[in-house]
Amino acid sequence: MRHGSTSYNLMGRMLGQTDIPLCETGIKNVRSIAPKMRDFGIRLIYCSNYIRAIQTANIISSVIGVNVTMRESLKERHLGVLDGKSKDSIRWCGFIQKLGERNFTPENGERVDNCLERFSGEMKRIVNFHLDEEDVLVISHGGIIALFMRYVMHVNNKLSFLDNCAFHILYTDRKGSFHVSKLNVNLILGKP
Repeated sequence: MRHGSTSYNLMGRMLGQTDIPLCETGIKNVRSIAPKMRDFGIRLIYCSNYIRAIQTANIISSVIGVNVTMRESLKERHLGVLDGKSKDSIRWCGFIQKLGERNFTPENGERVDNCLERFSGEMKRIVNFHLDEEDVLVISHGGIIALFMRYVMHVNNKLSFLDNCAFHILYTDRKGSFHVSKLNVNLILGKP
């Protein structure tokens, strides 16, 4: 699941490792979907250590009554000099498309392979710990989730990017391999 909206999200700014909280819209949206999350049988929530993910997790947790575990390795990709820039200015320079390319690293940013190794390694640890078919919710960030879906799950990049508060449903087989059950579940828009 992608965290709720922040002021940067609403202003169309790139948000990597700048640690900012949810805005009022983000809090409202998370509160609106939290009761619906009961239907998914979630036993535990994992989230990144950024305040926007922690707030999202805590709001949902308080409604569905499960514990939250933070994992630093679920944090967003470091965007280097692009962090905080407007998406329009970056799009004009061609950087938006380049961010999804495996061989592009923004200046002072994190390489795709490094962040994929970090994120997918954590996802595998979570799965291995919950192989007895416990359903868990992982709350992270749009960019890193899109990279994971694109390169690990081989899902088209357009389908892999999430709106705030939207999520993909994945399951694993007995070998721990990931499979897609549903893409882009958006309870705010009523798309289960």
